[in-house]
Amino acid sequence: MRAKPGSVEEPGWSGVAWAAAGAVALGLGIAALVLGLRPVPAGEGPVAGTARFVAGAVDAERAREASVRRESLRAGQDVTFTEPELNALLVRPSAGTVPNVRLAEGRVQLARAVALPGWPAGSRPVVQARAEPVRAGAGWALQAREVYLGGLALHRLPVLAEVAWRESLEPLLPAELRAALPGARELEVAGSTLRLRRP
Repeated sequence: MRAKPGSVEEPGWSGVAWAAAGAVALGLGIAALVLGLRPVPAGEGPVAGTARFVAGAVDAERAREASVRRESLRAGQDVTFTEPELNALLVRPSAGTVPNVRLAEGRVQLARAVALPGWPAGSRPVVQARAEPVRAGAGWALQAREVYLGGLALHRLPVLAEVAWRESLEPLLPAELRAALPGARELEVAGSTLRLRRP
């Protein structure tokens, strides 16, 4: 059957709903892209509810003790890490970015720049997490409470936050430390030190 000349077929309600859903999805995608790629401001201290990046201390003189701490972990002894020691022991990703850890306010902040194809190396977005020591069975674990990619709060999307923590950040911690956590008697962040006590 032919349409009458000059008649225009009007969209039904399902077409309007699909168009609205597409517009919302496009807006969310653009917002995530803008927040994820915007630079994270550096600062002297954290500001509640923001994605400010505060780098942990890196000191070559104090970092020399890092190998002693690693051996203590392997021997099953109690260990206390400082920020420079942990920064010296962090696993360097293959992309060549230098990760950083900061210990403050009872949390471990772990961060690294993310290499994106074609993106300038000097302005890479930073993925960072602020994790707290939590009981996990008979031992301990670090649980990410806040995870950011640039200015995008991934912790509001729990699945993405868990993937970012498990796949991008947690593997940066020394393997000996990750292996020691499940059997630890106590794990505590006090000031700028991380204390691990064995049973």
